[in-house]
Amino acid sequence: MKDILEQLKQQGYKLTKPREKVLEVLMHNHFAISAQDIHQKIKIIDKASVYRVLNLLEEFGLVNIENVNNEKLYCLARDPHHHVICKKCGYSEEVACTYSFDDFKNFINVQHQLTLTGLCKKCSN
Repeated sequence: MKDILEQLKQQGYKLTKPREKVLEVLMHNHFAISAQDIHQKIKIIDKASVYRVLNLLEEFGLVNIENVNNEKLYCLARDPHHHVICKKCGYSEEVACTYSFDDFKNFINVQHQLTLTGLCKKCSN
């Protein structure tokens, strides 16, 4: 979280209560989560504030976004990884990505998105 806070600070942003709470939820989740689910976990922060924080984090490339069933799911932009997400219940797991995105010479802040979908074991029974 220190890296993220430092990046925000360099851009002139302070650690507000909404930013802190949203970052805590994202840090403790090891799967992609919707803004609605983040809001439900932090009931003291209004939904509009959750979206503002997520938009700010997205602007600086600090979150990865998965689009599943017309819903944005968010996770911290840590080591490159993908998600496999159940189309029925939304359960997800991280899948490591071994490709290095540092090799692009004519681009900066390169991001990618790959979402794998299927049915988890529970839903396929």
